[in-house]
Amino acid sequence: MNTCACNNKLFNILTLNSKCYQNTCLSSNYIWSKYQRVILQRSVSNGSVRTEKSRLRQLLIKSSKIVSMAFGVSLIAFGGYSLVFEDDELVQKGNKNIPLVIKIYERICFRIEFYHKMFTIPATKKLLPDSLPDYYDKPHYTLVLEITDLLVHPEWSYSTGWRFKKRPNVDYFLERVGKKFEVVVYTAENGYIASPILDEIDPKGWIQYRLSRQCTEFRNGQLVKNIERINRDLSKVIVIDWNTSWTQLHPYNTLIIPRWNGDENDNSLIDLADFLKVVFSNEEKDVREILNEYKQYDDPIKAFRENQRILKEETKDEEEKEQEINKIEDNNKSWFSWIPWIY
Repeated sequence: MNTCACNNKLFNILTLNSKCYQNTCLSSNYIWSKYQRVILQRSVSNGSVRTEKSRLRQLLIKSSKIVSMAFGVSLIAFGGYSLVFEDDELVQKGNKNIPLVIKIYERICFRIEFYHKMFTIPATKKLLPDSLPDYYDKPHYTLVLEITDLLVHPEWSYSTGWRFKKRPNVDYFLERVGKKFEVVVYTAENGYIASPILDEIDPKGWIQYRLSRQCTEFRNGQLVKNIERINRDLSKVIVIDWNTSWTQLHPYNTLIIPRWNGDENDNSLIDLADFLKVVFSNEEKDVREILNEYKQYDDPIKAFRENQRILKEETKDEEEKEQEINKIEDNNKSWFSWIPWIY
């Protein structure tokens, strides 16, 4: 006979499967009876459970420290190997008889400069292929556009997340400028974001080339679009953007216009298309001279629209005056038309 640890009652242990089914019996010990070995349930307090959890937590922390130390040692070993035993062809050639410390220092400087250029400068100097020869029928000017807040506007909501709203009259604008200009998108957005947007807003393919964030440069902590890398004559390149810091290297090639904030009643793209078609009708003129005339305005498109309105009114007045003069001349002819018959 034996005593159960959970309720202190006697029970007869006859077989190996005999056990107490009370809720407080959590673990078991082996005991020996006269006939065979059996299992006796014993209780475990809440303090023991907490101790076990604490021990597991300490073991996990210790394991994490060991893994971190092993990774750190491996990284240091790899870095040391790269600095000491690296192939000399990757480093600028110099005096090979210099001390090891100076050689390691030069390798460190080389590596820092190498990775800095990797993340701040595009991999190629020419972002676009060479233009066609002059005897081909090709656009005379190159139009470089930003898409964010110029052709589309990003919006976020709890239900949909980030979405891009298409600007009114985008189809009309792309068709008008696509017939006259070589259209290039040079955006600060990443390629995996920009490409699906352009596929959606330009199904007819008026945009000939796409340049994303990977083609930009970082200078003094700022993202910069270097237009010299697009492999085109800068006297024929027009940049349309709203951010002056992105185009700070070529301000005379840039037309800064207000950014679109998602207004559905906006019709600025129609005026912009008319502006580009009228202002750049002379293919022999340097675009920098033309754009410099509009830098005095905060909103060049609005100024152009106002100038067009004034020009239209003046043209209308001149036409009315010409009509009045022609009418008077016709009346004079009718009154004196009989005089030649006298002779």
